[in-house]
Amino acid sequence: MNLRRFAYSLALALPLLSISVFAQQPQVGSTAADLVQAALERNREYLAAKARVAEAQALLRQAGLRPYPTIEVEGATGRILGSSGEREFSAAYFYPIETGGKRSRRIEVAEKSITLAEVETEERKRQLTFDVKSRFIQAVAEDLKLATINRLLPINRENYQLTAMRVDLGDAAPLEQQLLLTDVNRAEAQQTILSSRAEAAVMDLKAVVGIGRGEPLKIASNFAFDNRERPLEQLQRIALENRPDLRILTILEKQAFSESELAKAEGKPDLTAFARYTRSLSRFDQFGLSEGGAVVPLQDADNIFSFGVSIPLFTRQRAQGPVDAALSRANQVRLQREHLQQAISQEVEAAYRRWAGTRRALEILQTGVVQQSEKSLTVIREAYRLGQLRVMDVLNEQRRLVETELAYVDSQAEAAQAFAELERAVGGNLP
Repeated sequence: MNLRRFAYSLALALPLLSISVFAQQPQVGSTAADLVQAALERNREYLAAKARVAEAQALLRQAGLRPYPTIEVEGATGRILGSSGEREFSAAYFYPIETGGKRSRRIEVAEKSITLAEVETEERKRQLTFDVKSRFIQAVAEDLKLATINRLLPINRENYQLTAMRVDLGDAAPLEQQLLLTDVNRAEAQQTILSSRAEAAVMDLKAVVGIGRGEPLKIASNFAFDNRERPLEQLQRIALENRPDLRILTILEKQAFSESELAKAEGKPDLTAFARYTRSLSRFDQFGLSEGGAVVPLQDADNIFSFGVSIPLFTRQRAQGPVDAALSRANQVRLQREHLQQAISQEVEAAYRRWAGTRRALEILQTGVVQQSEKSLTVIREAYRLGQLRVMDVLNEQRRLVETELAYVDSQAEAAQAFAELERAVGGNLP
């Protein structure tokens, strides 16, 4: 009798063993860093943001072009209107001259557009990195929970079969068999739920990274994040220096001022220098004598060269509207930048507080809950072996340990998520 009860209690102890071994031996697979790198190579939204840099560079080349000169050729005849003796031909060359430094102003605005496109790409990278890590953490958490249940379920089934044999031999009450069957059914239902959630988490992760639905993906079943302590003031200073969204507003403010200077330059009239050659031929009805004494119709041929400068007439008020609009835009961006500067410090502090809290909770859960639950299960299992407790007591403690292990996985995921949010708030990987 005691031997059978010892074998049964040993079988009940295997879930604890399997859970502990699983927690200490992470699987090999794609890490969060691997998936972030893959997303930077495959995510279409990020690649589209990078392509905008090439667009801005092309617009810079266009902004540096000077106005094109114009050649004008013209012919005239009086034959259509009855003056058959009148003909004229002219050729002109027009050369626009920009004033007010318009070309340099255009180049300045275009250069800021390139810088803006590059920083916007960095901002998209910051958000994409956070999205990938968040979904990776969710996928790892669901995978760890599913693995815990998968390792527990076969042992529960073996326990049920062992108890059924004991019931047949009259060594156990039928109630114990029914209780174990209920526990097996509960674990199978939990397995189904966790399996679907794990599959959905992997699909979300694939979508963000840019991995096709049919492509395989194996993730590393562990939460890898740096747990070192860092001063809050240092993180806030780094965030104010490196956050791409803050740099975007700074660039937009400078660009708005450059656009106002360009608008002022546009308010200055451009000149157009020109040169024209004209040949005019006229023939009359009267006759005259040529140098040789012959009678010939009278005609006249004139060669004329003209040149000058064309100046449009308008006042600087013509460009006042665009100037005021650019200055107003600069003021709007300045206010947004000042607001974001204040919000960044608060955002970093909030993420830091959350990260510190999850770290403490994780330590408490590991040392004060998980380890104590393991010890409690060992004591209860020994008491059951000695006949002092019922199987229900062992099942309750075993169920409590499993729930504790799942809560510990959630706590790990919460700490990893808090660290990812702290990285996003700072603007990149922490020092």
